[in-house]
Amino acid sequence: MLKIGFVDYYLDNWHCNYYPGFLREAIRRRMLDMAVTHAYGMITSPDGVTSEEWCSTHDVICCGSMEELIGSVDAICVIAADDARFHDYVCEKPLQSGKPVFVDKTFAYDLAGAKRFFAMAEEYGTPVFSASAQRYCQDILDYKKAHPERPLFVSTVGPHSLDRYAVHQLEVIEALLGPGIRRLKAFAAGEDVTQLILDYGDGRWASFMQTPQPWAEFNFMVTQTGCGTEGARLKSDDRNFYANLADVILDFFRTKKVPVPHEETLEVVKVIETARVARNHPDLWYEL
Repeated sequence: MLKIGFVDYYLDNWHCNYYPGFLREAIRRRMLDMAVTHAYGMITSPDGVTSEEWCSTHDVICCGSMEELIGSVDAICVIAADDARFHDYVCEKPLQSGKPVFVDKTFAYDLAGAKRFFAMAEEYGTPVFSASAQRYCQDILDYKKAHPERPLFVSTVGPHSLDRYAVHQLEVIEALLGPGIRRLKAFAAGEDVTQLILDYGDGRWASFMQTPQPWAEFNFMVTQTGCGTEGARLKSDDRNFYANLADVILDFFRTKKVPVPHEETLEVVKVIETARVARNHPDLWYEL
């Protein structure tokens, strides 16, 4: 049986609370010889929930150290999804383990960190990938299957902050348009609302709008060819994307084949890092 472990700075958070269930449901549905068995949290959660309490609630073995967890499992989920800066503390030993590691969004806070993580994984022969669940919306998967050629334009809208949630929109852009963004600029100043145009330099473009308002649900618009021709509105449906991502993670753990190119993950981090500056200096192009 392939054993899966969860590690986080602290375990009591939304992704750690739900992702074991998503994986278990996918394991049950596909009748795989796999299980979520162990977990390790570096500290007690800010709400006071200890690692021991969390592990008891989620029916896993509580490990006393990162080394114990790594030695007990065959594959590792690194979470710390709400603040990628915690990955500096959580990722190092898993990426040195040689065992397949899924790192939850956002992979790293900045490009230097992302490059360091990938270099470490390569040095120790550790397969690793990171992805947003939005990449696996059923509408997006269906659209890509029906349109194997790249579209010309993708427009995305979504909620919350640049550092926490921009990855969800950018992963969709990468999934549909692919990597190769050459430059970007912002259209409005400030840190609350972020409006970007992304230029690939070869006829591909993307627009990105993010607002902290919770009612700004994810929406994705695609233009396949020239002006006045085919377009589509793609839906974000959480009944599908978590199950789809769980399947991708489990397949990765079984095969060790990385499903998301590192080039795309690096570009997502690079766009976020550049946008932090660009949104305070609107109408200026910033090279990537």
